[in-house]
Amino acid sequence: MKTAHGLTGSSRRRLTRLTSASSEDRFLSPMLAPRFALDTKTLSGADLHLDIAGLTARSARRKRRDALWASIVESGCSIAARLPPHCRLALPLDSVETPPDDLILHLATSLTATKLDASRLELEFGENTLASENDTLFYALAALHDLGVGLVFAGLGAGVTSLTLLRDRAFTGLLSALKLDRQILLRLHTVAEAEPPLIRAIVRFGADFGLTTRADGVDCPETLAFLTDIGCAEGRGAALGRAETVSRFLSTHGFGDKAHDEG
Repeated sequence: MKTAHGLTGSSRRRLTRLTSASSEDRFLSPMLAPRFALDTKTLSGADLHLDIAGLTARSARRKRRDALWASIVESGCSIAARLPPHCRLALPLDSVETPPDDLILHLATSLTATKLDASRLELEFGENTLASENDTLFYALAALHDLGVGLVFAGLGAGVTSLTLLRDRAFTGLLSALKLDRQILLRLHTVAEAEPPLIRAIVRFGADFGLTTRADGVDCPETLAFLTDIGCAEGRGAALGRAETVSRFLSTHGFGDKAHDEG
């Protein structure tokens, strides 16, 4: 990976912006939702929450289709560098449908600026993105995978998901994790006969393909117990811990500012 001194002029200007402004000031009060290993109830990572509507409006003002992606990646790297090494940060890239052609450059620039190892980041993609038959996208995902970035198929259960798509993306080795949407967990308590077998099947599918399965919306003890029992690896929700500002998250989990120095 290039050093900061080897970057192009535009990349150097972006690096300067990253290091001269507070991520929390520039990105509309980002929040971190803690993610726990369900078997041990220990912190395994966090999910980044951003004001996507605000960032989208900012992208429109800039008239740049990739501005939203760039903002999420830059903000995520800056925040991840403040977390301890074992705490992986997931970035919500499922909110935009098409990645920019220079996604790898955005990421490489941000990793260099923050001295962050790529393995401490995870990128969440929605079905609309992963269903694309764009070769450029596949090459980008493969390159991210080779860098060590985790790739998460997010939103499972929020709508109609193609099992063929899920199988194909998992079989080609582009994915590292599956994420159950909170909607399917909400239905767990209203369509009791149908949802548990489906959730079990998704967790089993992930295990068979060597993928980590995580759940969003673990909001009550019953849901937590059910997911733990069927072998879901990770989860986040009210039953585990609520989203907090970055500074409060670090304080709550006993990291303080020391984690930033380690990053």
